[in-house]
Amino acid sequence: MAEVSGNLEAKSVRAQLNSREMSFAQWEVVLLCTAINMLDGYDVLVMSFAAAPVAADWQLDPANLGLLLSAGLIGMALGSIVLGSLADALGRKRLVHICLITVTLGMILSAYTQSQLQLLTLRFVTGVGIGGMLATLTGLVSEYSNDKRRGICMGLLQSGYPLGALLGGMIAAQIIQVADWRSLFLFGGGLSAVLLPLIVIRLPESLDFVSRSGSSGADDMKRRLLDKFELSEPQHSMVEDLDQATGSWRSCFTPLETRINTLLLWSCYLALMFSFYFVVSWTPKLLVDAGLSTSQGISAGAILQAGGLVGALVIGLLGSKCAVNKLAAWFFSISVVVILAYGWADGELTALMILSAMMGFFLIGAMIGLYTIGPALYDAKSRVTGVGLAIGVGRLGAIAAPFAGGLMLEAGLEISLIYAVFAAPLVLAAFAVRSISLPMAFR
Repeated sequence: MAEVSGNLEAKSVRAQLNSREMSFAQWEVVLLCTAINMLDGYDVLVMSFAAAPVAADWQLDPANLGLLLSAGLIGMALGSIVLGSLADALGRKRLVHICLITVTLGMILSAYTQSQLQLLTLRFVTGVGIGGMLATLTGLVSEYSNDKRRGICMGLLQSGYPLGALLGGMIAAQIIQVADWRSLFLFGGGLSAVLLPLIVIRLPESLDFVSRSGSSGADDMKRRLLDKFELSEPQHSMVEDLDQATGSWRSCFTPLETRINTLLLWSCYLALMFSFYFVVSWTPKLLVDAGLSTSQGISAGAILQAGGLVGALVIGLLGSKCAVNKLAAWFFSISVVVILAYGWADGELTALMILSAMMGFFLIGAMIGLYTIGPALYDAKSRVTGVGLAIGVGRLGAIAAPFAGGLMLEAGLEISLIYAVFAAPLVLAAFAVRSISLPMAFR
């Protein structure tokens, strides 16, 4: 027994977390991060839910509405890149607090805007907060998961996004029947305000961050975390054999294999976000234009997210048995077929709803695959930076998609042609994700 204890003490904290069964405290981290991601799912897509009544209220053409749809995504890109790097310097928990406060204020103030410019500005600010949290939450869940359950944990985390959009969309469809579009923003802001105290009290700091932090009180915080997660401190007192340098974007490009993986991951995110955010931003509005009520259009967007929720869980479960990059490649490939079919659909409501669910299943499933792959490609000191950069680059596609879609619609292009344009990049993404070189634990 003493020999077993000695072997345990010799292990690094990272090795202990990777090899043992998940504790309650570890699952709590996953669930708290999932709850935050559920809020993000609603907060990101609330503009697409409100698109039709906002356009009618302020007499916006498709191009100007596309700008409003893109504003939050521009903020998300900036937040992922800039704030992701700050998380590796300031700490994951502190950044989550800052971002969640920003999102809460941005959503509540959006309900009181009186012009397109005011709403555009607040959507940008809200997006910055959401973007900073996405990369940080991914890093936290990856760090506190073990090797056996990491795929499932990442699937649960990322399933929060479509689940929040699904439940939020169902509630929004009811709210819009008895109130105006401003209530949609108040609802999201109120939920964030309720969740904030729980996150402040219960969400722990990253052990990886604390172990290499030189700040005063870091040792005490580390001891509390080790006690909370029932971990023994190794002789070297390090989570991993890390130097004290803070992660930077340069570490995402060395050595050569990491550089190639980074560029491939960026390509996948760019293509996926370009396709995905056209689909989720414009589908509810296009269905309203085709004759559905505003409530029905929002419901179709919610069904897309319902399909995404199932896709997230499926790829999370399969990811523990199969290579995640191969699974993601299949999801990308089938997404192309489904999006093309949606563009060619004859407008029959049942068929559109089924195809919406299938688009969500494969697009969001592929996204979960990328969220699982990303943290595995980088070490602890650059993990959030690497994931944040990838998400930030992907947001460039997300930013372009709603505005480009608006311009194509204003130009009078056929719907089938527009959907084909947004499906094409996924073919390249399928080849790119298949070419990523994964660590042995993920193959």
